[in-house]
Amino acid sequence: MDRISDLPDCILLHILSFLPTKTAFFTTVLSRRWTHLCHDLQHFDFNQIQFHNSSHAWPEFYSRKRLFAIVNRILSRHKALPIRTFRLTCDLAQFNEYTIVEWFITKVLGPNLQELNLNIQLSMVGLPDCKVVIPNSVFSCASLVTLRLSGGNITFLSPSSSSCGYHLPSLKTLEMHKVEASIDDVAELLSHCTALETLILDLNRQVSEVGLRIHFPLSLKKLNFRSDFDPIRIYGLECRQQFPSICVSNLHNVEEATINVTSRDFVLKFLVEFRWLRSLVLGDLVFTCLPEAPPDLIPEFTSLRRLELAVRYFDTRYIMNMLEKCPMLKVLVIVFITDSVNKDPHLLRVWEHPVKVPTCLASHLQVIKIKGYLETRYDRDFFAYVLQHGLVLESLDIQVDRARAKELSLLPRSSKACQINFCWNQDAVACEDPVDLAVAEMWECTVSRRQRARAQSFNLGAESESAKVMDGNEAREACAEGGVGGSEEAEEKGPTATVFIIHGSGSDTGWLFQKICILGHGRSDSERA
Repeated sequence: MDRISDLPDCILLHILSFLPTKTAFFTTVLSRRWTHLCHDLQHFDFNQIQFHNSSHAWPEFYSRKRLFAIVNRILSRHKALPIRTFRLTCDLAQFNEYTIVEWFITKVLGPNLQELNLNIQLSMVGLPDCKVVIPNSVFSCASLVTLRLSGGNITFLSPSSSSCGYHLPSLKTLEMHKVEASIDDVAELLSHCTALETLILDLNRQVSEVGLRIHFPLSLKKLNFRSDFDPIRIYGLECRQQFPSICVSNLHNVEEATINVTSRDFVLKFLVEFRWLRSLVLGDLVFTCLPEAPPDLIPEFTSLRRLELAVRYFDTRYIMNMLEKCPMLKVLVIVFITDSVNKDPHLLRVWEHPVKVPTCLASHLQVIKIKGYLETRYDRDFFAYVLQHGLVLESLDIQVDRARAKELSLLPRSSKACQINFCWNQDAVACEDPVDLAVAEMWECTVSRRQRARAQSFNLGAESESAKVMDGNEAREACAEGGVGGSEEAEEKGPTATVFIIHGSGSDTGWLFQKICILGHGRSDSERA
């Protein structure tokens, strides 16, 4: 029964708004009703990849030509409801293509436009000097809620007059990635976004002879700021600095922040401005400057709950210094950047026990995640310290090899609820006990990742017909009491074992059980599932 056709047009249009435009138009083969629905679409999402044809002699040129032809046809014939969303992802090569994209932008502009998303990249055979100029009318669209501009060949100019100046009272999300624009224009634009809540700003292409001064909107809740402030070098000679100085303000209402700059002074300027920060991400560019900063210059984040640090090698001193500044921290994420060979300049630096246990480690820190882990000489001491003093620690997720996994699984833990999740070959194995680690190695050979996620642990006992969970320690104790050949007491109580049952997908006849690992002794009465 076709129940979807019974839905009203408004609901069907809402469903189609979540699909790429090309996919939505596939529904026109169903009936005339769907054809009329597609002509009434208010949300458009075009991506050049959807028109890619590898069998064509020039696939990129063909996909671009098809994309522009379809977008042009749809926008030219669209005379129904006003356009609310327009997303375009493509690369440009010829001069006339830049003009076409600018015409698309002008066509979709209107009093009801709520989202404009442009991801324009330069083709391999493109013209580097050509730019897609964003019309000034975009920055005076009172209905615009989301504006995303990405691509080094996108630019916008200063308003020609005060009558067509910046005015975005409804804008809540602004993203600008490598957009060619004056830093003064960017600062002026932000001053007119009075309702802005999320800002993602990549200023890698901006250069200013004066200092960088940005007064962020007071409404800002989420900030992602990235810029490489290293001096510009030509033939190995330092020419000029991108920004001689920086001044930022109005960041005390920000709750989530991502900072990735290479200047220590600039990083500290941002950190000092934060007041009620709950989530902080410090990128790999920050790692080149902040670890050497004196700890007393780093402010304390009394409201921070989640901290993510991108590192190029395991700098335990940097990590511990940051923990001391976050007394209420609950989640710590350490991400190793492995895109290049990074050598620790402090190879002779030994692990130094902190004079005082960080407050968060003893009272609030619950989760530690380490991604792309690179082993170093004294990392074991760090893990031992964290497990020993992490009184409320619940999980430690880390990607290591099997040898290191066995070593870390033997470290004592102060928190009884602490679980170490080892991960290798993109598969996660939870190890609460060394015995569980041995079982996990048996799983590795026969069980797929999806099946392992549905693995269940059961304890078969004589006093209960149903299975109940029993950890590895209880299994070993049952084996020791019963002995290899069994004992009279064990025979009276019946066989005791820990059974791991891993099942596949269902079938008409029931579940297909693939593997049963029994840790214990004796035999199990036929327990059917």
